[in-house]
Amino acid sequence: MKKWNWLTILTVWILALGTIGIGRAEILPAHGEGQIGLQAVILCETLTVRKEPSVSSQAVKTLHYGDLLIVQPQTGGWAQCFLSDDVDGGPVGWVNEDYLAIDPAWYRTEKQTPVYAWNDTMAPKVALLDENTTLPILKNEGGWLIVSLRGAVGWIAAPAGASGIGRRDGERFETTIMLEGMEETVSYEHAVNAAMGIEFDYDYDMLRRRSEANREYFVSPYDDPEAPLDYLEVKYFAEDAGTIAASICADLSQDFDITIEPWTLDRAGSCVRIDASVIKGTDLMPDMLQTVYIIPAAQGCIVAASHCAIESAEGFGHRIDYMMNTFSLLNGQAE
Repeated sequence: MKKWNWLTILTVWILALGTIGIGRAEILPAHGEGQIGLQAVILCETLTVRKEPSVSSQAVKTLHYGDLLIVQPQTGGWAQCFLSDDVDGGPVGWVNEDYLAIDPAWYRTEKQTPVYAWNDTMAPKVALLDENTTLPILKNEGGWLIVSLRGAVGWIAAPAGASGIGRRDGERFETTIMLEGMEETVSYEHAVNAAMGIEFDYDYDMLRRRSEANREYFVSPYDDPEAPLDYLEVKYFAEDAGTIAASICADLSQDFDITIEPWTLDRAGSCVRIDASVIKGTDLMPDMLQTVYIIPAAQGCIVAASHCAIESAEGFGHRIDYMMNTFSLLNGQAE
């Protein structure tokens, strides 16, 4: 990548950081049970409402993708349905539950939002949602939302600034990432640091978490336990992002030719990424590659600094890249 004069770029980005807003895309909670049942949304192109809970029963109405109704789920895969929550309206008939999302949470976009074929930003895009689009969430999985499209499903990265990703601190789960062109199943643990105002996922097979009130850092179980390397250190700063960026750049530029570029993390949104992977005045790479992300928060900023040996860049380096894309700001700010 072309190297720019860091002072020039930094000046531009200090100004830009002041204009970066916290994302307003939202995860809207499920409505819960109302007076006569649960809200549901039609997921297929057309759905027949029948007089009785049977495919051979008389058809009384046809509903379409996206239509809302109120249901009372029953055994046998059928739900009694109402077309409003008016208790005096009475039931309309019965619908097959296989074609409904019952009491879903909802995703509402702030801007044009890509929908991917699977949970990877390198996957093919299957749709581009307009701003203020609302879709039912079929599943919330490791920072990705599976949403319903017309007759199909797609994956959306959970929005920046959205709290309530749906996992507890310490909850473990598995997901699939791409490493060196191959799919790999990764064991993640969800971490929440309320004092810093962040939540994220990390690969607990490859990294060990060390948590403090205003600091999170990660070491390898394979390193010397007396002197482990911090593969990733995350800290909260009360100063604004521009001030911290200037300080970090000044420090790193003493020993490295640095590059600064705008960056977008899947869930934390816009930030600045500083790379220090070339020894100053040379074309040589240092023993340790360094990358710093500066993420603006409503108050202060979050700084995540990764350190990775050249020989482990394809392993730990890419794992940390995926980990960074799971970072989310709780309620859009640190405490």
